[in-house]
Amino acid sequence: MTISENILKTFESKDINLDDSQLDFIEVFDNNKPNRGGLFFTSSKSIIKGFYLWGDVGRGKTLLLNSIFDELQFKKGKFHYIDFMEFIHNKLKELDGKKNPLDYVADFLNSKYEIIFIDEFQVEDVADAMLITNLFKKLFKKDIYFLLSSNAHPSNLYLDGLQREKFLKAIDLLLRNLNVYELEGNNDYRLSMISNFERNNNEAIFNKKQIKDFISVAFSCEDFKEKIIVNKRTFSCNGFNNSFLWISFKKFFSEPSGSKDYIEIVNKYDWLLIDGFIECDDDHGDILRRFISFIDIAYKEHSKVKFFNDGIDAENIYTGDNFQYLWDRSQSRIKEMKSKKYLLNLAKK
Repeated sequence: MTISENILKTFESKDINLDDSQLDFIEVFDNNKPNRGGLFFTSSKSIIKGFYLWGDVGRGKTLLLNSIFDELQFKKGKFHYIDFMEFIHNKLKELDGKKNPLDYVADFLNSKYEIIFIDEFQVEDVADAMLITNLFKKLFKKDIYFLLSSNAHPSNLYLDGLQREKFLKAIDLLLRNLNVYELEGNNDYRLSMISNFERNNNEAIFNKKQIKDFISVAFSCEDFKEKIIVNKRTFSCNGFNNSFLWISFKKFFSEPSGSKDYIEIVNKYDWLLIDGFIECDDDHGDILRRFISFIDIAYKEHSKVKFFNDGIDAENIYTGDNFQYLWDRSQSRIKEMKSKKYLLNLAKK
């Protein structure tokens, strides 16, 4: 079977329906994939050394490239952009004192990988912009095939950044060496998956494994870390990556936290996922106050929040009397935030 056939079969087994742009990309890649007998395929103009897949948030870029990555039988490595840059900086520290240390880094990557997948490619720092420019200049001369995903076209990377003119060489390198493909369309694949994560339009009860399996697919998450740093303090969580934060109501809101922490969270993550709800009476005042503050901020900032029912519905957690005047507003907001209409309106913004 071809790569595209294998991928489509996998998606079908998971009840994932791809749109025309996603299907077209898989076919384009399958027709232009790297081959063992000569790693790069040759176009009429030049030797192409990979794909740069870009498009709006939630279009399924990571999902598609992960699926392709899994099918490729080469020595391969996968990084989130932030992790990739951290890896490069650590390597340079190890090579401190050596002449032309980036040459060693490029040689190391070339010896270890034939395929490198860098997810959510972005450049936000002038030092990293210069580093990326010099590193990719060396890497594109190596026998490495690249898969990059990004929310922006290469020409819009590091837009308005400090000393951006020095980064233009890197943009030119990306345009000349990679097949740049836009994943067109207005459908937010991730939003659709999450807003439909119920059965028969009613909130279903899901166990932790079901939620974890779902998040693995929706956010291409492979490592569920249980601690997160917010405002230089450590908090409990169920998992996170650059796109989402998954917290337990019981654990997270039992820990001392405040509006400053919630503001950082809602501004940093595209999706906030909450499970582990418990009934709260008047003896749970601290937990309830924190949650109400969190909801107020998330609602004000038009955040995408998914409330997982794993035993108790988020709307019905409060059973006391003393905080009813505060809870009424939060209950109303939670009900609205759970609605498909609310999420679809966010997708249009």
